[in-house]
Amino acid sequence: MSVDLSGSIYTLYKDARQKGDKARKRGADQEAAKHYFAAARWLRSYADSALDAEIRKERLSKADQLLSLARGLAGQTGFPESRKPALPTDKTGSQKESATGEDDYEEEVLQLIHKSDVRWDQIGGLDDTKDAIKSAYALALAQKPAGVQISSWRNLLLYGPPGTGKTLLAAATAGNLQATFFNVKVSSLLSKYFGESTKLITALYSVARRLSPAVIFLDEFESLTPARGSGESGSERRIVSTLLAELDGLQAKDDDSFVLTICATNLPWLLDLAILSRFQRRIYVPLPDAPAREAIFNIQLTKRGHQSKMPLSELVRRTEGYAGREIEQIGQIAINKMIRRTNPDLLRIVDQGLDQLSKYQLKVEPLDIRDIEFAFDQVKPLADEKVLKKYTEWQADVMERPVSKQVS
Repeated sequence: MSVDLSGSIYTLYKDARQKGDKARKRGADQEAAKHYFAAARWLRSYADSALDAEIRKERLSKADQLLSLARGLAGQTGFPESRKPALPTDKTGSQKESATGEDDYEEEVLQLIHKSDVRWDQIGGLDDTKDAIKSAYALALAQKPAGVQISSWRNLLLYGPPGTGKTLLAAATAGNLQATFFNVKVSSLLSKYFGESTKLITALYSVARRLSPAVIFLDEFESLTPARGSGESGSERRIVSTLLAELDGLQAKDDDSFVLTICATNLPWLLDLAILSRFQRRIYVPLPDAPAREAIFNIQLTKRGHQSKMPLSELVRRTEGYAGREIEQIGQIAINKMIRRTNPDLLRIVDQGLDQLSKYQLKVEPLDIRDIEFAFDQVKPLADEKVLKKYTEWQADVMERPVSKQVS
């Protein structure tokens, strides 16, 4: 899904401009020049988002004025040289493309922003889990009585079997708060920015504070913080140290900002205990129980205008042990099978071109038993009793609470 970043870029421009003005007012010309150069850069990016040619021209003109001011303060005749580090090498010895200065890292961070329209009522079940997350940001954002201090949770860890809705929960948190949503797959971050991940993490939290309220979702979190003794490198230790500093709030510069970090893992036993201690709330996201599975089928079928010849109670019974994502896949496959069955000419129409296809009216009917049986043949649950037992044992060992409570 494409995301309009113009508002975020304008916020970064305005922030840099204000910092430049403040530095210039107190006579710190070099510092002011640095911020004006950044402001000019953001304003140029902001100009690119303008649909009207005159507006774009006006913004570029203002950017040039800022650039001239920055050059004068810095005593330069050109745009400053990028503070470009040596290109790091990957594990094969090949050089990888690298971001350059602070502003370049922040530009990379902007690409991690995703638009979230997910709301809590779009998630079937998981009521205890949703309540735990809501409590975390309610305590942080609600007004406190004068003279009363109430601790709030800014760091949450979601763990549990694959496909249980951890990403969806983070998206719903951002969607309901109308917060800036940074969706970060940690394994991709490490591979794409090999050797530069610490700078990306610092930039990530810096931008998030300026675009507050913000939700940072770190998926596949175990990729970033291997357990002690697992052969972590010096680079990995620096990444962990940088992240711990951010989670501890040691580098927070704006007490009024609200940044909620939600980390997710399917393998919590790989995490270091020192890392786990930073999470005020560690929340188990379980496989859906019967009421939750019924809610998921209602969302996937009934609310989307589909009916099933297989009773809902039978669908719920047969999906015991399935994750929410797997139940969604069953619904999607069954619907696609029905579409193909009731529209035998569809592929022939496709071959006739877009014009004919856009005129074609799809025929639908209630899902037949054979459609649903086909879907069950395609989708099998990934989590077995052995895997679920491992979560129970880990929680009992590390958290000293029974996993049956679902929320710790």
